[in-house]
Amino acid sequence: MDKSRTQNKSGLPTGSVAGFTIIELLIAIALGLVILAGLFRTFKVQHDSYVVQDQVSAMQQNLRAAMYLITRDLQMAGYYTNFDRTARQMDWNDLDGDNNPDTNMETGRPLIFAVNNASGADIKTDTDVIVIAKASTEEGRLLATGESASASNISLSSWNLDSEAGDDLNTAQKKYGVLVKNDLSFAELFYLDTSGNIDPPLTQNYTTNDRVHRADIIIYKVDDSTPTRPCLVRKNLGSNNGYQVIAEHIDNLQFRYLLQDGTWTNAPVGNDQNRVRAVEILLVARTAFPQRGYRDTSSITFGGATIPAPNDSYRRKTLNSIVKTRNIGL
Repeated sequence: MDKSRTQNKSGLPTGSVAGFTIIELLIAIALGLVILAGLFRTFKVQHDSYVVQDQVSAMQQNLRAAMYLITRDLQMAGYYTNFDRTARQMDWNDLDGDNNPDTNMETGRPLIFAVNNASGADIKTDTDVIVIAKASTEEGRLLATGESASASNISLSSWNLDSEAGDDLNTAQKKYGVLVKNDLSFAELFYLDTSGNIDPPLTQNYTTNDRVHRADIIIYKVDDSTPTRPCLVRKNLGSNNGYQVIAEHIDNLQFRYLLQDGTWTNAPVGNDQNRVRAVEILLVARTAFPQRGYRDTSSITFGGATIPAPNDSYRRKTLNSIVKTRNIGL
């Protein structure tokens, strides 16, 4: 017997290293992986929930911001233009999305124009388009001594209609205006051509203490030029500010109109334009990204019509509001 190698109490030679067997290591690794998988799953669920809630919060903010702006404009629809009793043909192109002039002449009083379930370039199919006409609340003033307008002629000593510097009416961009009799007996929406003449010719004469305003002609529509990110956009033809994004990821926009006799219509035309007393708005927003494992199978009912279920993986929220048109029908 080799005396140089003694045994310890465990029966192993002194100096030998005790450790785990291969089987024990494999079992430990397997248990560790199971625990890590559980932790990862918990983290993933919590992370996905956070992302969804963050998107839902952004979606709700988009809805509220969009509804606020539409409500504000609708409440002012017909401001001073309600006294314009003439049915006009107005070439407000891009209402149907084709951006071509003389293809979608709108006829009626300058109050509210509606396109029900529109379609066309850059317009999300089966969404509504609305045009709100009114005199600007900021850019307007009384005609001063020596200023006048009649027939096709308008004579202003200054085209600046507010307290800020710069012309508020011109023949190149800010071409729409409203003239209002001082006693509110009549008003006329007009358009300045490239020569500075009024089109169509005025039917009344406007002189000192009558009013002149720049006109606001506001268009709302859902732009899907980027289908993965449909946006609610707003354009004011009166200030020529181009289309501006109001809210992203707006999936649908619908309107219906309450008339004076209590009936509802989807698109007031002719005499119905002056009989609108309220507008119901439906806004549908969706999350920025689809959610794995989720499918939206819910349809939406609005005014007796059904918007089919999208059957996709985006979460959606809807917001309804009824807005009184307090200037129309005065």
